[in-house]
Amino acid sequence: MFLWIILFFVAEAFLTAGQFFVKKKDWKPVWRVVIIIAKLLLAIAFAALVMAGPVFLRPVQPFLFALYVVLLPDALADAVYSIAVRLKKSERKFVPYKILSLALGILFCVYGTVNMQVITPRYHTYTSAKLTEEHKFIFVADMHVGSSQSLDTTKKAIAAMKAEKPDFIILGGDITDDYTTKEEMEATFEAFGALNLPIYYIYGNHEVVQHAKYIRGGLPYTSEELLQTITQNGISVVADEYIQIAPDLELLGRQDMAADSQRKAADTLPNPNPDLFLLTADHQPVDFAANCTLGTDLQVSGHTHAGQLFPLKALFALIGGKVEGDYHEGDATMNVSSGMSGWRAPLRTESHCHFEVITVKPE
Repeated sequence: MFLWIILFFVAEAFLTAGQFFVKKKDWKPVWRVVIIIAKLLLAIAFAALVMAGPVFLRPVQPFLFALYVVLLPDALADAVYSIAVRLKKSERKFVPYKILSLALGILFCVYGTVNMQVITPRYHTYTSAKLTEEHKFIFVADMHVGSSQSLDTTKKAIAAMKAEKPDFIILGGDITDDYTTKEEMEATFEAFGALNLPIYYIYGNHEVVQHAKYIRGGLPYTSEELLQTITQNGISVVADEYIQIAPDLELLGRQDMAADSQRKAADTLPNPNPDLFLLTADHQPVDFAANCTLGTDLQVSGHTHAGQLFPLKALFALIGGKVEGDYHEGDATMNVSSGMSGWRAPLRTESHCHFEVITVKPE
């Protein structure tokens, strides 16, 4: 966290210095609007490069994130201060504007930091004629242990899951990532194992495609050690296979899309029990239609973090992405979780952190 605070003030100083040397009191309104829009677009671009940029940008992504954090509030401060100056017909001054910009930036960081650390359950109920009894389960994805939340926060969330008294839990991928230490990885799966519940695990993109070489020369544990830790704690890994978990309920766990050579095509996975309610867990919400051809009744996915950084949620939805909430394909429903944490950046300025408490019952 200390590093991020330093980066924030470095980015603020960088922005302030640039603005000071080009400041001008008599910009025409149209140019002031252009400047504000340009800052907004730059902030969005930096946010997108942090959350979805190419891996070779990893070394500079922290500074890009800091620029996003200072540019977005600065654009808002510029708009508010410009309107106030116009209404009062007063002279535009640099210092009051920068004080407003800095204040909004700090508030933005405080909100994002608190939002990242508060995890709440979100409740859903779905019905189906295929079901003969009620089932309650928890779906949790994108925990990114150690990346943006402390291990204590993770353990408290796991305790909250236990308090919901689910029949089983699905770990929906990206439970760990490139920033998770071996100790954090082991402690997390030990905490889940101690729940003494049926727990099913599907891989996420961060577990199958690792880029730790860009940050510290490699992961502190191997893929084999990860798998061993998961299974030693009584957790079942489900990768492109079906598991019947109740007389009327079947789970299909999908290998992640990032594992191109390992993920099977949907048409090579015939459903062995088409009369049962089919619950499909697929980390990325991009293959819903293909999974529906297998008879999926409900799909649970994560991966998106609901954008994590404002306004990426709206941007991803605008280009057709399935970002958060329920989506439908025929009679099937896909629920996309906003995720329990975030990746790398310790701020969450979009939707809140959640784990999903889902009840499926007969119609």
